[in-house]
Amino acid sequence: MVTTFEGLMSRPLRVLFIEDTEDDMLLVLRELRRGGFAPDWLRVQDAAELSTALAEAWELVLCDFTLPGFGPMAALEQVRERRGDVPFIVVSGTIGEEAAVELLRAGAHDFVLKDRLARLVPAVDRELREALNRVELRRAEDALARVEKLRALGQMATGIAHDLKNVLNPLGLHLELVDRALRRAGVDSHASVATMREIMQHGVATIDRLRAFCRQEPDGPAEPVDLLTTARAALELVRPRTDGGVRVELRDHAYDVGTVPGRRADVIDAVVNLAINAIEAVSDAGGGAVTIRTGSDDDAAWIEVTDDGPGMPPDVEARVFEPFFSTKGTQGTGLGLANVFATMQRHHGDVVLDTGLGRGTRFQLRFPRAAAAGPAVSG
Repeated sequence: MVTTFEGLMSRPLRVLFIEDTEDDMLLVLRELRRGGFAPDWLRVQDAAELSTALAEAWELVLCDFTLPGFGPMAALEQVRERRGDVPFIVVSGTIGEEAAVELLRAGAHDFVLKDRLARLVPAVDRELREALNRVELRRAEDALARVEKLRALGQMATGIAHDLKNVLNPLGLHLELVDRALRRAGVDSHASVATMREIMQHGVATIDRLRAFCRQEPDGPAEPVDLLTTARAALELVRPRTDGGVRVELRDHAYDVGTVPGRRADVIDAVVNLAINAIEAVSDAGGGAVTIRTGSDDDAAWIEVTDDGPGMPPDVEARVFEPFFSTKGTQGTGLGLANVFATMQRHHGDVVLDTGLGRGTRFQLRFPRAAAAGPAVSG
């Protein structure tokens, strides 16, 4: 166990140093450790090394002000372009006021003089908290934008679906009349009418799926949903979709987390949707495992679907819940994960996505406890 000088548990911290002097870096590391951090660090000295290092995720960048042939402004620009607004703090032996102000205006989060390192840990603490707040704010804004998009789409599509169904339902009656008339005339129309009826029924089923996606409330009142038995039911539904190269399992250590208010059929649909996507991802990668788990924490009970497939690049991760966004070309509708998101919104819950290229994908459906769920899902 790593401890600070005060004997308290240290906080892990991934730090990228842009520093040409190793001794200066060691002094900063010592200060971070004294302040309660357990740094996992890397030191780079030029633009090429920085570019390679930014392929990894970092929680903090500490940059020297005087770098031969590579200034902090260029480093800041590179970090912002590749890693968004990860905290970027300039640590310098000497920095003029004008240079410091210019860096702050360009997006640096703070600067600390090397002979006043006592300021470093409070500055790092503050910037890490603010970075977390920015992530949470963006997540909330993205969720709100998706909800508004789904609501607008739902209002439009509900009207369209209603009108189309009004058109298609009478068509079935007319097909029956046409079939009878042709039979009386001695014309064998059975095959043609059967094909047309099948096409019509497929169209009606598509409209029903669209209406199900667009509805803002589920049909019928809420009911107690047992997450463990729901996970088991979803597992049985997806088993036929697997082949010899894909394993799907409910982990043995999955445990009964009780019930949450909702609609069991909707939750099963959401888990099946996630599991099928995971099976396809693993299968495309040549085989692997898909795991369904249940669990709980202080805030919520959850079901999660994890795969060891290729994972998602950042551009796909950012859009994965958008309606009609698909990476499957003409094979996908782009409604699957949007429907999962809509289902969790109706259940006053959340979908947590953890993915990355080369490390698989994990979706966690988080359901608030009954006492904290507010008004239950209702029709």
